Amino acid sequence: MKAIGIICEYNPFHNGHAHQLHTLSVSYPDTLRIAIMSGSFVQRGEPAYFTKFDRARWAIYGGADIVIELPTIYSLGSAELFCTGAIRLMKALHIDSISFGSELDSNTTILYKAAELFNTKQGQEAIQCHLKTGLSYGTALRQVITKYVEGGERINNAPNALLGLEYIRAAQQYFSNLTIIPIARQSSHHTTSLPINHKEEYPSGSALRDALIQGASIDSYIPHIIREDMYQVINGGSYVNYERYNDILHGINRLLSPVELKQYADFTEGIEYRWQKAMQQTNWTAALNEIKTKRYTYARLRRMAAYTALQITKTILQKAHLLGPQYARLLAFNQHGRTWLKHNTPSIPLIQKWSKAPTMVSTLGQQLLELDTKATDLQSYTFKAPNVRTGHDDFRYSPQYIEV
Repeated sequence: MKAIGIICEYNPFHNGHAHQLHTLSVSYPDTLRIAIMSGSFVQRGEPAYFTKFDRARWAIYGGADIVIELPTIYSLGSAELFCTGAIRLMKALHIDSISFGSELDSNTTILYKAAELFNTKQGQEAIQCHLKTGLSYGTALRQVITKYVEGGERINNAPNALLGLEYIRAAQQYFSNLTIIPIARQSSHHTTSLPINHKEEYPSGSALRDALIQGASIDSYIPHIIREDMYQVINGGSYVNYERYNDILHGINRLLSPVELKQYADFTEGIEYRWQKAMQQTNWTAALNEIKTKRYTYARLRRMAAYTALQITKTILQKAHLLGPQYARLLAFNQHGRTWLKHNTPSIPLIQKWSKAPTMVSTLGQQLLELDTKATDLQSYTFKAPNVRTGHDDFRYSPQYIEV
């Protein structure tokens, strides 16, 4: 049985995600759909709005067959680290193909050309040259694409295609025989407003999160099969209060010295001094505004802040990037997924019981497990309702078998 991997966050799961999974089920009816999903924290540098346990369940109801957690060290990383970790995890699971949304439809020629460029010495030197002017990595990347890749400007205005570029780049380095299956994306990735006519366009995750925070109705944008379940979770207060999270970050970071900050991942070029000074501001938003520069984007600053809270050092990040994922945690599956799991043996440990996991993995794996536990604990501590702010939820959770 072959498998298609979908690298995702489902933050939260919505009609666009269901559309992708349905499209794959129709086009490849005999192929399994495996979601490699960010856990308690996501790539934008903050906790996911809902728990990974709820999001994994909704993913199965929405059309996935298996949900595997992408460890925190990768889900919180730069686009390069995020994609590299996910692709290497897919290879360890023996997943044959990857599908991702793209504004370029099925045209992957430009993406392959750009990926090949950035995997060469010339491409890396070009990026470094642009970085020296004070640009952020993303801006430097887009400028190099425009200059050296014919038709590259089409990628620069397509955030999902840019992510697809990083997937292909990682595959060229670590998984050369991975099949690429792009799906035409129906909405803008970062649009902050919900589409007026939901039948013509799917929502962005950003717009849905904003709507949830504001208490607006999201009925039209969530698959019917998970709607009641999601509202039960919302009514129970099991979702992140980002104001609470920001206050926690501000308190933690106000207590850190430049020497302490410097040990954490992505703190370079003396930014730790600017960072500490900014923590004298009265709120987190003002502190970030003071730190912000062309090179340090808000997304990067949010990731750095998460590194301080979770104590992710330069050393552990470098090891994780060098050695790749050390385990695959199973979050949820259906009957098709059960059959695949029974006949497939990953090249890394498949974790089902969290309490047993430390005995199954390497020393680095144990460190990454600890980070996942911290991430879940911190996320739950930021929840809206006090009664659900429990710790060590990872240890109370077993993979969900869901009949669909």
